[in-house]
Amino acid sequence: MKDKYYYVLKDCLSSRQEWIKNIEIFFKFRQLKEKAERETFKNNLIIYLIYKAINLPTITLNFLSKIRQYSEYNKTLLEIEIIRQEMNKYNNDQQINNGSKNNAKS
Repeated sequence: MKDKYYYVLKDCLSSRQEWIKNIEIFFKFRQLKEKAERETFKNNLIIYLIYKAINLPTITLNFLSKIRQYSEYNKTLLEIEIIRQEMNKYNNDQQINNGSKNNAKS
């Protein structure tokens, strides 16, 4: 019989996996947006440099935000792996306990 802890782990795992799927879609969309921006300024180098100079603080903050997002993404991937390991331990413990109960009945 599984206790509440197992089901909490299961819910956490599914929510983390859903978050990973959503953030991967977000990353793909952001790449498309960046590609569109590059294409916009492809033939206008002077305008591109002026645009970058004017928006340097925003560009810097966006870069730092991107680093934080990738860090959060990698952290969540590790959380998923750890939750899976914990669930596997729980399942193995349950199988061992069930096996020893079956042996005791024999």
